[in-house]
Amino acid sequence: MREPPVDLADETLRACLRAEYGLAATELTFLPLGHDSSAWVYRARTADGGTFFVKVRMEVTNEAGLLVPRALGDRGIARVVAPLPTATGALWGRAGGYAVILYPFVAGMTGMERGMSDQQWSDYGALLRQVHDTGIGPDLARLIGRESFTPAWAGMVRRIDAQIDARPFEDPAAGALAEFWQARRGAIRALLDRAEDLGRRLAEAAPPLVLCHADIHTGNVLLDADGRVWIVDWDETILAPRERDLMFVVGGISSKLVGPREEALFFRGYGATDVDPLALAYYRYAWAVGDIGAFGEEVFFRPDLGPVTRRAAADMFMGLFRPGEIVALALASDDRVP
Repeated sequence: MREPPVDLADETLRACLRAEYGLAATELTFLPLGHDSSAWVYRARTADGGTFFVKVRMEVTNEAGLLVPRALGDRGIARVVAPLPTATGALWGRAGGYAVILYPFVAGMTGMERGMSDQQWSDYGALLRQVHDTGIGPDLARLIGRESFTPAWAGMVRRIDAQIDARPFEDPAAGALAEFWQARRGAIRALLDRAEDLGRRLAEAAPPLVLCHADIHTGNVLLDADGRVWIVDWDETILAPRERDLMFVVGGISSKLVGPREEALFFRGYGATDVDPLALAYYRYAWAVGDIGAFGEEVFFRPDLGPVTRRAAADMFMGLFRPGEIVALALASDDRVP
């Protein structure tokens, strides 16, 4: 997020780090990163030179997103950033009404920010293959969500669509987005219908499920100072067909992020695999619906967010419909669905 939470003072967060983690932060810096409207991140420094990454969430909705990276590290899968335990062994603490998660700080830039070398693309593929091939014990498997094959944001998209004409919007971002939505209402409804239809077809096919990161675009691929590849931000972890992750490389969610050359380099590391065009199309449509719902919610139903965040959400929403972005990519994926 671009602005810190309005009702969480820095001193409250520092007190949480002292009480829960025994960490005395001499410096606490908000980092305007990411698009999750329910999460904020900070860098914390201590007097002895320690540096930590602090994530603040409205709530922990997917505990597996904390347990899985810890389990992967325990199984020898390197360069997976896992949360640090509190003094009592818990994986998050509390600051006011928020959950606070502490991570080691890996200095570097994301692949999206810096671009990736040929070797890094292959390393990315090899690391993700390790994740997909990891066997999950029954105790952990019970805590990981399973793919429902239903677009998670479908209800929000319908809620916005039903209310978009109900009242005028005084907020400039909401007014601009309402006008944009009305002009593309037919396309939005068609995207939602197609996503749900593809999900039903994929559920009937009952594809095998693997451990998926579920948000593994290059913004969550971190490149450290030595050029090594790390996977971060496991909040969406789920058991799903491998195409849930491969979608980000096979065609991608934006033509700016990945092309045929990068795809070939990725699979040099990942190894040969059959990619199901039905699953790929479903996940691309579901991602488009998810972005429409998430950015729309930030603009219309999150009064706690500041004007800079809402304006940015409106701009990103409109960007979804540009050539080469996720809506166009979802429509193009239909050509390969039998």
